[in-house]
Amino acid sequence: MSAVKRFTDLFDRVRSPLGKLSGTASGPRDDDLIAAVIQRVEVEGEDETVVPPAGDTETRYRRLMRRLEWQLKSSGITVEELVRTNPKEVSSILLFKSYEGSKSKRKLVVTFRERLIEIGFKSIQPGVWILPPNRTPPGVDSQESLKMWFRQQMVKPVPRTLDYVFPFIASVDLKKVVSERRGIRKMPTARTLFGVLSVEEVATPSHVYSTMKSRGLGVRDIILAGDVAFLASAFADGEDLDGIRVNELEIGGKLRHATGASAINLEDIANLGPETIAKALTGYVAHPKDFAQRLIVEAQYWMRLLGGSVPA
Repeated sequence: MSAVKRFTDLFDRVRSPLGKLSGTASGPRDDDLIAAVIQRVEVEGEDETVVPPAGDTETRYRRLMRRLEWQLKSSGITVEELVRTNPKEVSSILLFKSYEGSKSKRKLVVTFRERLIEIGFKSIQPGVWILPPNRTPPGVDSQESLKMWFRQQMVKPVPRTLDYVFPFIASVDLKKVVSERRGIRKMPTARTLFGVLSVEEVATPSHVYSTMKSRGLGVRDIILAGDVAFLASAFADGEDLDGIRVNELEIGGKLRHATGASAINLEDIANLGPETIAKALTGYVAHPKDFAQRLIVEAQYWMRLLGGSVPA
C-alpha cells in the first residue's frame, strides 16, 4: 500500500459524516486525547512508571509518536519536509574522509571508521558521513569550535600512528542544503543526505506531530477515522498487528463491500456486527472472531470518550 494512497484513504474517512459524533468539536482537547492514547496503547520496552519532569512536553510527544509509528510512516511525511518546515536551524556535521592508514604492522585498536560509527555518524556515500541533528552537540558552529570538537572526539581516541586526510569537515544547517536524485535504482551507494536520515533524527517529536496535524492527521482525526491499525495497537500482539498493517487496505475494502459504504470510520466499527468484521479479518489475524470483538470494544471506548453513543 503506498503512503499516498493510505493517507488519502484515511483523510477521506475523517471527512465522512459521523452522525452520532456530530457536534463533538467541543469534546476532549487534543492534550486530553494524547494522554488517553499514551495510557491506552502500550509500547514494548517503554517504562510507564517513569514520569517525565513537569514541563517535559517532548517526552510526552515522543511517547505519542511511538504509538502512532505506523500512521506516521504511512502519512508520506518526509525527512526533507520536516527539515524545511522547522522554524529553527537544523544543525549537523558533514565530513569527507578520503584516506586513513598506518605504517605500523600492529592491528589498530580503533580506526576512524569505527569511531565515526561509535559517535553516531551515518554513511551517505563512500567516505562521506553525516552526524544526525539529534546527535550534533550545540555550539559547534565556528571554525575553532569545530576544530576542537574534531580533535577531542575523532583524533584523540585513535592511535597516533594513524595517518588520515579529511578534505572537509563542516558544520551545516540542513535547511540550506539541497540534494538531487533521479532514475537510479538498486544502487546502495546512490543515497542522498535526506535519504540516509530518519524522521526521529531531524525533528523533535512535537514538530513531527505538528506536521502531521498540518496535514489533517492529528490524534482526533486518526481516532475518528477508525484506523484499524491504530485501534488494534491497543491489544494486538506483534504478528497480528503486522498482518493488519500490511493488509489494511484489503481489510477496508472487504468492510466497504460488506456494508455498501464508501468509507468505514470509527462509528461504523463500533456499530458493526462482529461476524462482519471477523470475515474481513480472516486470513490476516490468527483468531478473527476474538480479534473482531476486541476491535469493536476498542472502537466503542473511543466513541464514548469522544461523546458518541454506542449499542447497549
